[in-house]
Amino acid sequence: MNADEVIAIINQNWHLIFISAFGGFILFIFKVSEHFQKPPEEKLTFFQYIFWVIAIFLLFPILGCGMVTIYLANGDKIGALLSFQVGLTSPAIVQNLMVSAANQRLKRPMILPDDA
Repeated sequence: MNADEVIAIINQNWHLIFISAFGGFILFIFKVSEHFQKPPEEKLTFFQYIFWVIAIFLLFPILGCGMVTIYLANGDKIGALLSFQVGLTSPAIVQNLMVSAANQRLKRPMILPDDA
């Protein structure tokens, strides 16, 4: 699949991609609200918080849009509700994959050759 085909898919399904971005934005709101429920000793500093908010505000919707675009490029038929769900759950899926990979790395650490 070339870039022109992907652009055509995005143009034909912009509404579904927008809905997935909205799902990512809803997840952003939930994550920010979780921060305010933490005890004070677990909260981020002001500057860390600002960086974190900007990062997830941009990344969650972009990740949802990317996932829906991949589904559409694969030829899958997606409705509005599924598009919203993909936007809402894509960051959680990626987070779980990262945690799983880190746990696997802990179970099987790298073996380095001895310096002799």
